[in-house]
Amino acid sequence: MNCDQKRFRRLRSFQNYLALAMALAASPTLAGAQATSGLLDADRPRISGPLSLRDAVDAALRGNLELQGMRYEADAAREETRATKAMTRPQISANTYFSSGDMSNILATPPGAMPSNLLNVPPKRFIDQNLTLMVPLYTGGKLSNQVKAVSHRENAAHANVSAFEVSTVLMVKEAYYRVQLATEMVKVAEARRDASSELGAVTRAQFETGKSIQASVTRVDAERSDAERMLASARNDRAKMLLDLKRILGVQLDSDITLSDTPAMAPPGGDLGADLAEAGRSRPEILAARARVESARAQKDSAKGAYRPQVYGAAMADAFSAAEMEKRVGGTVGVIVSFPLFDFGQHSAEIRQMEAMLRRTETELKDTELRVAMEVRQARLDVDTAEANYHAAEAVAQSFKEAYDVMVLRVENQRSILLEQLDALAALTQSRANLAQALFDHSIAVARLQRAIGRP
Repeated sequence: MNCDQKRFRRLRSFQNYLALAMALAASPTLAGAQATSGLLDADRPRISGPLSLRDAVDAALRGNLELQGMRYEADAAREETRATKAMTRPQISANTYFSSGDMSNILATPPGAMPSNLLNVPPKRFIDQNLTLMVPLYTGGKLSNQVKAVSHRENAAHANVSAFEVSTVLMVKEAYYRVQLATEMVKVAEARRDASSELGAVTRAQFETGKSIQASVTRVDAERSDAERMLASARNDRAKMLLDLKRILGVQLDSDITLSDTPAMAPPGGDLGADLAEAGRSRPEILAARARVESARAQKDSAKGAYRPQVYGAAMADAFSAAEMEKRVGGTVGVIVSFPLFDFGQHSAEIRQMEAMLRRTETELKDTELRVAMEVRQARLDVDTAEANYHAAEAVAQSFKEAYDVMVLRVENQRSILLEQLDALAALTQSRANLAQALFDHSIAVARLQRAIGRP
């Protein structure tokens, strides 16, 4: 290859790269995804505007990938139930035989073909086509209990989906309430910043008229700077909480959303007895454990059914052609009865295995019920404590607000010093933060009580 050819190939490669870059830049979808999300979350939906808690929950239930996987698992359990039910209904297979040899033999249908078929083929050329029908007439409860077992497993799978949905709702609520708390903390920091700014203006005016000293101006400036620092930190925390909420919702992280719901006290109502009763009826984990118990019980009954006679009806239509015989068409109907006599303890061991599994699932059910009862009781205690703390924090915040207003008047009338007003402002700021935290704790406690009960 000479130098001109090498230069030509390098030029052609450069032109190809340039064309590709221009195409990528001209593509609004891909270029926008690269610029805004770095292709890490470009496949996720984007939402914008006000977002209520109900909308956030709906978005998470649609977009949560792990929840989608559990729903597919429940779909698989439903199809297993359908497949097992099919075993209780008539089955027909079409079987074709081509054979040739120097002696007669027995050929069987391939594994998995149901109903199976055995055929005695003669020597030399032989062609046979048949239809085989088999119908279970009586199986001693073996098949019917197998259907019950897989049906209860399907119920357990759906209950597991419900349990994860309830957990997802709690996750969304906690993230939503954290954003609300961070927003309230921003408001607290803004109120402190505004109060310190107003105080700074008053102090500076007093200094200019000779009614204050430079140290007071410096102290108030320091207070305002600290208030600005607190506000910047609060805004940073709110931005992080919003990112966490978007991650849980499964949307693009640069989605422009604002919360439309405001924090509010919402006591759950009811009492402990009603909560425990409702949890026993609707908690998905308990429902799943009960379904597993019923499935294990049906499996045990199915194993016992194998000890009883197995009766099937059979019919076969047959058409064949042999080298030494003329073509013939015929059919056969019959009833097949099978009764197990001796299997070296196989069936009895299977029954004992199913009984042990039943006892295990019953133990798991009792443990689940005990754990749920404990969670409901603890959640109810947390709700009552959080409600009491909120009312106490509300009273403290109101008291410090009144004390601060009085202190402002006293400083303006030169009956108190600046430091007393700054101390009152710090106490007021802390009481407001405590009130926001108490409201958050109560909202979280109520959400966890609903989760413990099994409410979405």
